[in-house]
Amino acid sequence: MITTRRALGGLAAAAGLSAALPKPAVHAQAPIAITVGHVLSPNSAYQVIFTRMAELVRERTGGRVSITIQGGGAAGTETRIIQSMRTGILDGSFVGGSTLETVQPNYRVLSLPYIFDDHAQANRILHGPVGQEMMSLLEPLNLLGLGFGAIFERNIASRRAINSPADLQGLKIRVLPTPGFVEAYRAFGAQPTPMAFGEVFLALQNNVVDALEISADSVVADRFVEIITHYALTKVHQSTTVMTWSRIKWNSYPAEVQQILRASAAEAIRHGLVEHERLNVEGMATVRARGITVTEPPLAPFMELARRSYPTILAEAPQGQQWVERILAAKRQGQG
Repeated sequence: MITTRRALGGLAAAAGLSAALPKPAVHAQAPIAITVGHVLSPNSAYQVIFTRMAELVRERTGGRVSITIQGGGAAGTETRIIQSMRTGILDGSFVGGSTLETVQPNYRVLSLPYIFDDHAQANRILHGPVGQEMMSLLEPLNLLGLGFGAIFERNIASRRAINSPADLQGLKIRVLPTPGFVEAYRAFGAQPTPMAFGEVFLALQNNVVDALEISADSVVADRFVEIITHYALTKVHQSTTVMTWSRIKWNSYPAEVQQILRASAAEAIRHGLVEHERLNVEGMATVRARGITVTEPPLAPFMELARRSYPTILAEAPQGQQWVERILAAKRQGQG
């Protein structure tokens, strides 16, 4: 075959163009298997969000990236999950802000009782600039924060009426094992009793504790409606959750996969917030349908006592007061 000068020129030009185009990295084309974990039930907001994220990522990568969800504590406790992410064993998770306090003390600000006026305000502020700034607090821990997820308004489920702080005197109540929860209920005169969540049902059933603080969706999903008689809307805490990722694992992904994960996480969280609101509404409807007495006590007396716990809660948070001021400023500016 005779190759003309024009043909040779065309081949050279094509070769030059080919050299100029970015070559896809070999590892970018290889399948990527991601594992995420959480401690809640298959009906939880955690599961809803991760399921939606897995669908989006699979679609946007043509199936090249898959996400496996280990829910219900299959990946361990939240403390173990955090350690697994920091060491690169687990890719990602949803963990409670209260658990993150153990490794990032400034997150204690999120466990201050009544730091937010209500559930809606907490969502608006933490899904805005303040929440984004708080993600940066995780970076020194070899963690990456992809955003706040569902926020749980925690009320008191019990076997007796709670109409005022006086009704909490001496009450043995299961609380999350963090200073923000322990000190708040201690300020009420209760006996805060931290314990693993998996132990609470039997503890309440056997009168080891008298009550627990819990969100409306969880009181149904975890069957507490079977053994409580009262649910008091005290709104002491707006419990936060954070989609957290291993920085080690994140750095191993190609840049385009990182972009897809970020976008998919944000979309899945928005989807999950809508679903969580639905679960809350359905939860309250189920509580009432079961004949459980729902009360809405005046909150001012609870707030007055609870805020006395602030100095103790923030004692070990180096920039705790600064974060309090940022949240209060966001409330004044109408972000909440």
